[in-house]
Amino acid sequence: MTKKYIFNFLILIVMLFLFTGCTGIESETKEASIEDKAKSEIEYLEDEIFTVLNKYSKNEYMTDDDTVDWDEVNSETQKIGKVLDTMILDFGEAKISNDELNKFRTEINNLLISTSSGDERTFFYSISNLYSLLPEYYGKFSGNNNKKDIMTLKSLVLKSYVNSHFLEWDGAKANANFAENKYKEMADNLDYMKEYSYNLNKTYVLVEEFKNAVDAEQAELSKIKYINFIEKTE
Repeated sequence: MTKKYIFNFLILIVMLFLFTGCTGIESETKEASIEDKAKSEIEYLEDEIFTVLNKYSKNEYMTDDDTVDWDEVNSETQKIGKVLDTMILDFGEAKISNDELNKFRTEINNLLISTSSGDERTFFYSISNLYSLLPEYYGKFSGNNNKKDIMTLKSLVLKSYVNSHFLEWDGAKANANFAENKYKEMADNLDYMKEYSYNLNKTYVLVEEFKNAVDAEQAELSKIKYINFIEKTE
């Protein structure tokens, strides 16, 4: 009987070990899966933001009578609204704080309201504010600091462009300077230089061309250089 009890006890220990071990593996896999999903959602959102704003900036939403087709703009931004609840759940699981999630939801709601009402100013500023949240989120989800830095650089150029669109040149110049300084900081980073050595000069030229247009207070040229920067920066 004693041998039988010892044998059963050993079996129980092995089963407990296997169970707790598997549970730990499943937990780690689930966490990795959520973070990968959240990262993909950030990349999707980034694409949608620049698709809508750049089409607007290129006058692709203009009608035959030279007015903005806000119904079409709103239809495009609704793609973001449709995935909002899913993103909020995933970002929450990926340990984004409730305060940050509330800010994220507010900016998307502001964006949707602005396109529903045809409010250009709120449209521009809400889309810029929304994008400014993404670099930090992406860094938490992926651990890819180089990609996070590129997104931060894009956010600063975007902020400057939005200022220039409304002829707010002090803000535009300040954000263009921040963008230039951010790029110089990135260029001094050895990890960034190793990964993006093939286009260091290209990115520098794009940033400087945009900054020069802003410093000259040329709104149309700033728009052209902004679009050029976004479309050519990887």
